[in-house]
Amino acid sequence: PATRRRFNYYHQRSYMRAHDLQVGAASLISLHGEGVAAGDIINGLFRMGYETVSDESSRWTQERDTGKILSKRAKLIESGKTVDGPIGPWDNAACSDEVLVWTSKCSHDGFGCEYPIVRARGLIPSSAKDMVDLLLDSSRVKDYNKMSLGRRDEHCFMSDVDDTTPCSETGLHGETRIMRSQSQPPVIRKPVELRLLLHARRLSDGYLTVGRSVWETEEGTADLNDTSATRCEMLLSVNLIRDVPGFEGKCEITTVTHGVSPGIPVSIGKRIALAAASKYIRDIRQVFDK
Repeated sequence: PATRRRFNYYHQRSYMRAHDLQVGAASLISLHGEGVAAGDIINGLFRMGYETVSDESSRWTQERDTGKILSKRAKLIESGKTVDGPIGPWDNAACSDEVLVWTSKCSHDGFGCEYPIVRARGLIPSSAKDMVDLLLDSSRVKDYNKMSLGRRDEHCFMSDVDDTTPCSETGLHGETRIMRSQSQPPVIRKPVELRLLLHARRLSDGYLTVGRSVWETEEGTADLNDTSATRCEMLLSVNLIRDVPGFEGKCEITTVTHGVSPGIPVSIGKRIALAAASKYIRDIRQVFDK
């Protein structure tokens, strides 16, 4: 298991945007029980994450290669042929070494709504349990993210994704923690930092992780005394991990990301997000192919 750095949670302030979580908050809200309970905020985030990642409606626009793959598959099925290889029984399932990618406009107004949401899907040669364990282990981030400078857990509410015992602080089961990570993209002078609340739960057919940036102030700003890195913001990060029935050691991961990139044109940010989503799945696949 990952080594965790603990501190007194109530000495480190944490605020999260909640304008789209339907918890009665218009802007940033404290995770310290001041007003809306932390469990209600995290439940709202989990609910939105699950609804977004499992939505197979027409809101999603297929990227060109994805459109070709799904069109070819539909023609095979119409002709009475079957799709070779592991594939889940749900709509638009991934097969073989495919990585399917879609984009969507934000479904609500408010902060960050001008930035697109990206969804990607692919098969991983592992069980859903091994897959979620990899994502939750901060000591293994560099295995699949070569730009990572490391990730540390600042506070762990609960540390067992399979545990159904309610947490004393949030009232939720599963794994919940606040993490801080840094990466060094090419060309950019300073490291890029992300401070994220991550919540993970076991589902009937796999696991779901959902995350959102948290901030040190209720204005949505970082610690002004630390200028060593550039803080970025993730409005939504979701991983839906499902075992593929009938194929032991195979799971499918569906990711959703909605990031905010101030200073970068939306069109350029979209291209970067599309490439990153596909690379994320391929790099994780390589971890288990070794």
